[in-house]
Amino acid sequence: MESNNRNDMPAFMDTDLDPYTLVHDIVSNWWVIILGAIAGALLTYVVVSSRYVPEYTTQATFVVSSRGDANAYSNLSSANTMAKTFEKILKSNIMEKKICEKLKVEELDADIHAKVLEGTNMLVLSVTADTPKDSIDIIRTVMDNYSSVSLYTVGSAVMDVLEEPKVPYTPDNPLDAGGQAKKGGLVAGALVLILLGLFSYMKNTIKQENEIEKKLDARSLGAISYEWKYKTIRDIFRRKKKAILVDDPVASFRFVESYKKLAAKVEYRMAKNEQKVLVVTSVSENEGKSTVAANLAITLAEQSKRVLLVDGDIRRPSQFLIFGMEPKEENELGEYLRGNGSLADVMVPCTRKHMLFMGGKNCYSSSTEMLNSESFFKLMTACRKFVDYVIIDTPPAGIIGDAQIFAHCADAVMIVAKQNYMLAEDINEVMDAFRDKEGKVLGVVLNGVRSFSGLVDSPVGHYYGKYSKYGRYGNYGRSKGM
Repeated sequence: MESNNRNDMPAFMDTDLDPYTLVHDIVSNWWVIILGAIAGALLTYVVVSSRYVPEYTTQATFVVSSRGDANAYSNLSSANTMAKTFEKILKSNIMEKKICEKLKVEELDADIHAKVLEGTNMLVLSVTADTPKDSIDIIRTVMDNYSSVSLYTVGSAVMDVLEEPKVPYTPDNPLDAGGQAKKGGLVAGALVLILLGLFSYMKNTIKQENEIEKKLDARSLGAISYEWKYKTIRDIFRRKKKAILVDDPVASFRFVESYKKLAAKVEYRMAKNEQKVLVVTSVSENEGKSTVAANLAITLAEQSKRVLLVDGDIRRPSQFLIFGMEPKEENELGEYLRGNGSLADVMVPCTRKHMLFMGGKNCYSSSTEMLNSESFFKLMTACRKFVDYVIIDTPPAGIIGDAQIFAHCADAVMIVAKQNYMLAEDINEVMDAFRDKEGKVLGVVLNGVRSFSGLVDSPVGHYYGKYSKYGRYGNYGRSKGM
């Protein structure tokens, strides 16, 4: 097994920033951003509401003048002196004690200020407290005692009330929990978005073709561009799922060319090692291995190569759906492995020139036991004699061991990895399992590759071969055995 010193460094060190996958991961997790924003808004609302302390301010305005002196300058001077001295007295222990005795409280919890209106001899006394009652009671207590205070502070000053204090009905700092909650929600949503972007960047998946050989112990066989599964407006409304094949007139140029490049690399490497049986598998389901196997077989057949496509996933067959075939009971690969039928029955012509098909549409829950039979190995040996290439579509190697059984009879294994789907270490682990069983890993093809430039160049995309009618691999235990 090849050594890989990249395991000694953090995974994200080999990761290139791919704008499309970054945006895709963020957009696909929009609900996480919304939940984060809602949670942030609720938390902000609770915190702001619980810590909110209202403040009520009431004011009284006085006219300050000097006794027996009508001089304006003297009045202004007396007002300024009175304000400075008056505020000191208001904050003194003596005044605080009087107010506490009057209000029958142990401690005065209020702010008292006195200031002169600029350019006038008017003094404004303001009191700020937690409740309207405390605010008005404190200022009235001060006013009841201001004459004696003024006598001891500035004996020549006279303070006449110009404006009586009024009860404050609204707080100076109204609670804006809703506005603060919106700000908190926006901040929380932005933080979640940044975290999603960071996790997307650090996620050790294969995002670009050039990362295959950086992160995996295998050669790169290229990349298959994404092809939209809905080709017409009618398909969108009917939500019609249809595999896009390279000989389909609606297939994009980019999509077809990517398979031609893949076929050329596969043909070159297999011819170099005199190989003809290829297992096509993936780590997990929904990575598009069945569509890749079908299109690879079609592309090789178009080059006048005799190709046998084997649907080795007899638990969840899908190739008959891709090609629109209706295999008969005697054509079932599963029945042949049970000892029913002959090679001529199970190997049937395909609708494409130079192609043969082997598989079926029935589901067999005991596939592993059936593949471990002597008849299966004889069948694989016989298949080599009739065609140039045998392409075997197997179940996901990371879920079921059927792919390893096929690999014993095959010359090489090709791993299909969906873009930004499986972790690189999981793909390496599956490839190591094939190598441990003396299997030859031909390489890895990156499937369903999307980019912003690809969206501009090609209006059509890729289909992963997810047939919901036949369930998922997680439901294998509940499948009907035959």
